[in-house]
Amino acid sequence: MNRENEVIEIFLMDISKKEKCKLLQDFLLDCKNEMEAQDQNMHPEVHHNLSQAYQLAQNYLRKLQE
Repeated sequence: MNRENEVIEIFLMDISKKEKCKLLQDFLLDCKNEMEAQDQNMHPEVHHNLSQAYQLAQNYLRKLQE
């Protein structure tokens, strides 16, 4: 599954803002760890896709925390 789609699904879930924030924070941690692993494996294309999903998750998290 596309990681950006995962972020969008979390954002659109019918749950509280607090729960969405928790899920997005968990996603960010998971995504960051995966990006670091891809850096070590030298897969820049995968890292790029992950960084786009990471940025999207950060943007949604900021919106929810406003």
